[in-house]
Amino acid sequence: MGKITPKRKRKASSASSRASKEAGAKRSKRKEASGAAELARRIADLALTKKAFDVVILDMRQLSAATDFFVLASAATDIQAKAVVRAIEDGLRPRGVKPYHVEGMENARWILMDYVEVVVHVMQPRVRDYYGLEDLWADAPRQEVKE
Repeated sequence: MGKITPKRKRKASSASSRASKEAGAKRSKRKEASGAAELARRIADLALTKKAFDVVILDMRQLSAATDFFVLASAATDIQAKAVVRAIEDGLRPRGVKPYHVEGMENARWILMDYVEVVVHVMQPRVRDYYGLEDLWADAPRQEVKE
């Protein structure tokens, strides 16, 4: 019977340590989400420095496991779209933040920048209207960002 008591104690302690780990994970997730929200806002602000328009942040946390936020920005021309992307990269580089992946720079109608927690879409207006990401993700909380 001496062995039963330690097992129960271990289960109780493992349950409390499990609860402690879960609480720590929740705190960590809140911290990460806060960091992702700050990153999304910083990206939106950087896009505005190159006169991007219709800049919107979509909070994807309750809708998608793939990312926490979308940042959508429009650029009138391919040259402006590339300038917006460069401004974002240059503005985040001093903080040690680099995109995991960038695609669409060749024709620059729709440039996607993947920062894992934040996915950036810099699109020309026709492409943005055609694909309608805001309509596709209409359930996502939306924040319009202006200068």
